[in-house]
This record gives sequence, structure tokens and C-alpha cells, in this order.
Amino acid sequence: MSFRRPSLRREIVLGYSAILLVALLLFAGATYAILRRSLSNAGTQSLRQTAAAAERIMIPPGIPRVAVSEELLPPSEGAVEVLRRRTRLATGDELNIVVARTGDVEGHALRSFALIALMLIPVTAVLAAVAGRSMADRILQPLNRLVTASREIGIGGLSRRVDEPERPTELRELALAYNGMLERLERAVVTLRSFTADASHELRTPLTAIRGTAEVALARDRSADELRGTLEEVLDETGSMLHLVEDLLVLARGDTSQAEAVGTVDLSAVLRDVQDVGEALAGGKPVEVRLDVPDGLVIPGDSGAVRRLLLNLVSNAVKFTPQGAVTINAREVPAAEAALAPSALAPAEEGRGCVEVQVADTGIGIAADDLPRVFDRFYRADAARVTGGTGLGLAIARMIAERHRGTLTVESRPGAGSVFTVRLPVASGAAVAV
Repeated sequence: MSFRRPSLRREIVLGYSAILLVALLLFAGATYAILRRSLSNAGTQSLRQTAAAAERIMIPPGIPRVAVSEELLPPSEGAVEVLRRRTRLATGDELNIVVARTGDVEGHALRSFALIALMLIPVTAVLAAVAGRSMADRILQPLNRLVTASREIGIGGLSRRVDEPERPTELRELALAYNGMLERLERAVVTLRSFTADASHELRTPLTAIRGTAEVALARDRSADELRGTLEEVLDETGSMLHLVEDLLVLARGDTSQAEAVGTVDLSAVLRDVQDVGEALAGGKPVEVRLDVPDGLVIPGDSGAVRRLLLNLVSNAVKFTPQGAVTINAREVPAAEAALAPSALAPAEEGRGCVEVQVADTGIGIAADDLPRVFDRFYRADAARVTGGTGLGLAIARMIAERHRGTLTVESRPGAGSVFTVRLPVASGAAVAV
């Protein structure tokens, strides 16, 4: 047996009606008590006025009154209140006036009020329920449209948006938040589809090469040297594919990771290590890797991730510099300069500076049309396609910089080289995600 949960409309109507019913009952009860007391006081006052009027009729004019007293007597049969007025005259005589009243008028008024209340309260409660349901339908109509749209929108219809009602404000805020979520989901799905298509394309190339090499090797008998050459080709393609898969995993972890507290990074030591690797990568080329970094540059973050960021920039600079130099400069930027710079760290703590690292080369540079997209995943300009690579290095570098609450920018001109600038906060006690 399934249990049907009460709807919001039903809860609104029942709650509104119950509150109104309780309020009407309390109001009717309080009004009944006040009316009863008022009628009783009015009856007593009426007895006093009646006794005083009778006294004025019974005492001749000109006779002074010595003393006047009033007292309530126990009710007699058929009466609800009895008043005795005692007046002593100057002549020595004493006048006693006794008046009584019945409760017919008071009882009739109270009974009429109770009858009217008992008739109006249920009718008012029913009308309130009907009005509450109509009001709930009108208020919840935008919510019902939102629910209907949510049921109809699928993975292929994320471009749809729900109506944003002007009132009530809460439902408008809900619709705005829902449309914002759809927009973020649409961007994420588009990015995921593009990423999946690009990854499939990039993985298909080495797999096709491996398969073709293996098929050629199996087509006829091969000597040991030929088989060795074939295996070397397979090994090279496998290495390229493993490098691509590793980059994909780094990006996947970066997209799903959450902020977690990490330690500090001796940036000076990391840059020296990166220089050594850069010199090794430039072996056999007329390219000099220079380093200008002061001692004691320390930033919060993950040492391995920061090393990967800088190594990607240096290796990229060495790759696209046929001859000349790759220069690595690092400095600590004061808080005032960091706040005024175009690439200032948005999340940097107030009153603190940042560390700036620049990787400049004298290579082929980047065309103006390619410059806005160099950090896109799998994007490779024509020169990059000639030199190989997965097209993920700069995307990974920017992701790591952003995970460390920093920025990564580039300036370049064809034939004049490129300058990549990394800014990372130096705020103590920072928490980043890598």
C-alpha cells in the first residue's frame, strides 16, 4: 500500500484554514466573555439608575437626604440580580427601595451572539479554505510550470529556460537559480562533449598507428632487427598515448577536485629544478635557459602541481624556440602593485601581495588569431601541430594556477617570442585545490 504524501497546496489550505478557524474561535470566545461582562455591568448600572429614579419620585422635593447606601442582595426567584437602596432623610424617616432584574435580555443577547458565531465560523472557515485554495493555485502556478519544465528537459534540451515570474519574489529567485543551473549544465555538457570528441580523436591516432604497425609486422615473416624496429615504433606510440592519458587524468582530477589544505612551496627551489629540466630539454639546440629568482620565495600550495605548471611553460617555451634563450624571472609583487595590475589576483587576501613568475622566450611567437585559444584543451596552432604535443599542456598549467587561486596570462607576437606570466598569492594559511 503506497502512502501518498500531502501536497504543498493541501498543506497551505489546511494550515491557513486551521489558523483562521482557531483565530475565529478565540475571537468569538473572547468576545462572548467581554459581552457577558458588559451586559452584566450594564444591568447593574440600570438597577442603580432605576432605584435612584424611584427615590426621586417617592421623596417630596425640599426634604434633604442625610445618608444614601446601596447593596446587592441575594437573587430572588426569577431574578439574576437584586439591589437595595437605603436613604435616610432629615426628618428621621428611612426609605428602602428594592429593585430586581431578570436575565432575559442578557441571556437573549448572549444566545443570539453564540448562534451567529456558530453559524458564521464554519461558513467563514469554508470560504477561507476555498479562497486559500484559489490563492495557493495562483501562487503555485509558476512552481507547477517549473516542475513541468524540469520533467520535460533532458540532456538534449538544456538550452530551454523556464519562465521567471515577477511575483512572488521567492519563486522568481527559484526560477532564476534554476535557469542559472541549466546554463551551467549546458556549458558543462558542451565542454564534456567537445572534450570527449577531442580525446577520442587524439587517442585514435596512436591506436591506429599501433594497429597498422602490428598488421604490417604480421603480414610476412620479419627478421629480428625488423621486429625490434616495429616494437620501437609501437613503444613510441604507446608512450605518446600514455602521456596523453596522463594529461587527461590530470584534467579530470582538476575538474572534480575539492579544496583541501596543503603545505607551502619553496618556489625558488622549484624554479631551479625546472631550469635544470629545461636545459636538458634544450640539449642539442642553441637555446639557453636562464633563471633570475631571489631566495626565499614561499607560496602556499602543492609542490608537485606548481612544478608541473612551471615545467609545462618552460618545456613549451623550449619547444617553440629554435634558437635564442628562455628566461625565467620571479619576484614578489607588493600588495599595492598586485591590486592595481590588470592580472591582479581576484581572491587574494586584502593587504597581501603575490609572487609573479614570467617565462619569456625568443621563439616563433603566437599568431593573434591563436592567442585567445592557447589555453583551450586540445587546441594546437599550426606550428604546434608540426612539433607534436597533445594540446593539453597550457590547459593544465592554467587549471593548476586557478586551483592555487592564481592567474596565468600570455603576451606574444609572431616572430618576437612569448611571455607567460603566472601570479600566485602569498597569503599565509591559504587553502587550495590541486
